[in-house]
Amino acid sequence: MNMKTMTGILLAVVGAATTTFGQGTILWDESVNGPFSEDSASPTVLSPLVVGTNSLIGVSELIPSPPIWISHPNFFTVQVPSGMTIKAVYLQVDKPKLWAWIGDTGYSSELAFIQNPANGELLGQWGLPIVSAGGFGMYLENHDTQPIASLASFRLDFVTQSVPEPGTLSLLLVGLGLVAFRAWKKLRLTSW
Repeated sequence: MNMKTMTGILLAVVGAATTTFGQGTILWDESVNGPFSEDSASPTVLSPLVVGTNSLIGVSELIPSPPIWISHPNFFTVQVPSGMTIKAVYLQVDKPKLWAWIGDTGYSSELAFIQNPANGELLGQWGLPIVSAGGFGMYLENHDTQPIASLASFRLDFVTQSVPEPGTLSLLLVGLGLVAFRAWKKLRLTSW
């Protein structure tokens, strides 16, 4: 194989890896997959999260119908597989008055809620350090009351990681500690 062919193969592999690992996974894009469910009794069920970035792209609509506004919230569920956690949730939204809720999949028990979150990391605004494995329901709802229809375009990026396993050194130290404790206890028993 000549150098030009090897360089071409290497660039193709690096390009494929960059595309695969650099952009994350789009779990749902309303422009491609259709709208999210507007009903908490039958939310949009998303595929389980994978390690890395998992993105949702959508729009929440609020339509004036005097004297009230008709809201079109987005209800969906996310599944965090065992052995993983959500370490960050990044929100980008173009309207200031969006409500963001997370809780159980039946939407009866709230884990966290915020009105008017700022763009950026959402877990901190919710007061949550991480989200562990399990199923969670979420909804986003536009509350930007205007005399005309209000569309809040958003992007949610869930950043997940594997739960770290104990390191070799820590397991070795715990094992040595247990052996030393047993030997110490045996010495105490024989000295009586």
